[in-house]
Amino acid sequence: MRNKIVYVFIFAATLLTGWTGAAQEKIIKGFSGGMMVHGGYLSGGDNPFKIEPSGATFGIGGVAKLHLSNHFRAGFEGYFSNMGIDEEMAVDGSFNKVFWTGILGDFFWTFGKFKPYVGTTVGGGMETSFYMTGDKHDWLPEASAVYNKMPFLAVDPFVGLEYAAGEALNLTIKADWLLGFNSDGLNRPMGPRVYFGFIFTH
Repeated sequence: MRNKIVYVFIFAATLLTGWTGAAQEKIIKGFSGGMMVHGGYLSGGDNPFKIEPSGATFGIGGVAKLHLSNHFRAGFEGYFSNMGIDEEMAVDGSFNKVFWTGILGDFFWTFGKFKPYVGTTVGGGMETSFYMTGDKHDWLPEASAVYNKMPFLAVDPFVGLEYAAGEALNLTIKADWLLGFNSDGLNRPMGPRVYFGFIFTH
């Protein structure tokens, strides 16, 4: 009797595995993911010191996508952008850093080795600000230094192009425009960025 139960269990598990594999093969057409570096321009973000953070920003991050059809992908991504503050506004070493992550969806089309795509990421992030206006060479506590973190909601539309450099490797270039919201409205750090990276596909 015990052997029959074991055989029935093995048979059922085999059928379930085959059914799950078939369903997964039908729903998920592939997977892609990788790392990207970026550069761009950041502006916005209110504060009580009348410092208007704006300027060149650089960072790194990554993305992962499930290919749900021949033209649509869904997944998530996350990035850091760091910007130094102009010495006219604060002492050298002050910075404004932005982290954001979220769920994305994009539509893509394949033309030979090229794959243009367009989509949007929706999620959230954190703006970290450090402003110091005292003398940074005196080894004394700075009464005029401030450190602050401010969460925000993020909407990030993007457009990009992938190039098949190998059987499982794509090179990608992407441009986006980060929009940051909080309870006071559209006043968090935002601006355009350009990304370059490597995407591995399966």
